[in-house]
Amino acid sequence: MTVRAFEDDPIPTNRLIPYPVIICAVQGDPTAMDQVIVHFNPYIAYLSRRNARDEEGFLIMITDPEIEARLISRLVRAVVRFKIITETNQLK
Repeated sequence: MTVRAFEDDPIPTNRLIPYPVIICAVQGDPTAMDQVIVHFNPYIAYLSRRNARDEEGFLIMITDPEIEARLISRLVRAVVRFKIITETNQLK
């Protein structure tokens, strides 16, 4: 097993949400908010999985739509409440 030093790794920019999209999402733009939700959709789907039994009695992992909806609503609420600090805000 190899050990990686994460401090030296640059942040991959292809996995980040662009800054203008974040600004528009915070201001309430629905298209930008959809892009944020699409960005976090794989993680939300992973977090909303739960065990269930199929017809033959085997355990399978399914996505719980109620948990998924709650996570999406919490994400939207967090984005809307997000404060962006600019140079003009720091001077106050």
